[in-house]
Amino acid sequence: MVRPLPPRCAVATTLRHMWLSPVLLLGVALPSGAAEPTPESDLVQRTLAAPVAAADLDAVEAQTRADRTAVSLLDSPTLDARREEAKGDWGATTTAIGASVTVDLGLSPLAHTRAGRLRGTAGEHRRTAVALASVCATRATAADLQAANLSASVSQAAQERLDTLLDTMVALAKAGEASGYDRDRTALAVTAHRTDLGDRLGAAEALRARLSALAGGEPVVDVALSEVPEMPSLEHAIEQLQSHPVLGSLRLEADATRADRDAARLDQVPDLTLSGGSRWDAGPTGGPATPGFEVAGSIQIPWMDGGRAQARQQTADHAIAKARLERRRAELEAAVRGAHRRVELLAVSSESASDPSGVWTAAKERYAAGETSLDDLLQVADAVEVARLAEVKRERLLRLAHLDLSCATGQFPEPAIQSALEEAAR
Repeated sequence: MVRPLPPRCAVATTLRHMWLSPVLLLGVALPSGAAEPTPESDLVQRTLAAPVAAADLDAVEAQTRADRTAVSLLDSPTLDARREEAKGDWGATTTAIGASVTVDLGLSPLAHTRAGRLRGTAGEHRRTAVALASVCATRATAADLQAANLSASVSQAAQERLDTLLDTMVALAKAGEASGYDRDRTALAVTAHRTDLGDRLGAAEALRARLSALAGGEPVVDVALSEVPEMPSLEHAIEQLQSHPVLGSLRLEADATRADRDAARLDQVPDLTLSGGSRWDAGPTGGPATPGFEVAGSIQIPWMDGGRAQARQQTADHAIAKARLERRRAELEAAVRGAHRRVELLAVSSESASDPSGVWTAAKERYAAGETSLDDLLQVADAVEVARLAEVKRERLLRLAHLDLSCATGQFPEPAIQSALEEAAR
């Protein structure tokens, strides 16, 4: 017997109301079509100007200024005052006022100053690296939000198909043309799917809240992502690593530790202390004091450690900084290669020869003709949704692969976003 599928019932039954009430209690909906999506470049600019990113950049700038502070070539001078009184018949009194200064014969302050300048320049790269990390986090969240919105839209369309099917099965069961099992089986599928829909709607809302917080608190409902860029060659991407701000900072930090090592070695050279001043000597019988002067010098005798422990530590720090640079370079190259390969694989279109909407229409016709069961129809409904969600996931993964490639090289192919990064790093 052919089982016709009547149109959606105009009057909802008590059973329909019972299954519909949970979705009303959710109190959430997809973004309105009238909501204007925020352009991705605007979102990046807002994020870089937001309090969180601004605080990170200010902290790097403060540290950079501190690193650049030059070391004094001479220690602070010492002011000396002395009065001597000798007892007895031949005693005399002496009053002296002078000063002393210590000279570093190894001129290690010059090496310390050079290390500070190198760290100050490294701070400029660190500022760019902090801005880069902020941009990468924002763009990844924006891609997740767009995918979450699309996934929720696909899931909501699937929910509407199932709701319509439930209306139909309720009507058929009431007319005696479908079993109560088919009606209740459809109701179970509707209930299970409604939970998935609520989960996807909640995930989208959470991403909106997170992205709004990153962007300084202004609400973000949806984003207009930049066009997917063309993939650079692997060789060109690896060449771009040379200008990555993280590597630039680590290179300069390694140079600074080398200057620290040289300064520690020079610190082992003895220091020379020079002192001098005026003095007034008076005899034991009193009378006017005779003016004079005194000069002196002293030099360290490096019998003890002489700073060797510090020199060894600075040598170790230099080796560690070089190893850290090489390790980070290897990590970034691995990230470039991995992201490049992901782009290659995900860029291949996964479009099927069949249209999911057409498959659903054909499945309903086969069910109406008595060629398939209700379980087969519900499986097709699930397959249609899964296919559309898979395409949304592929687009998201492709965007994230391109983003990982840009973040690994430290440069964005989108001029507006690269310009915002450079402006924030100044």
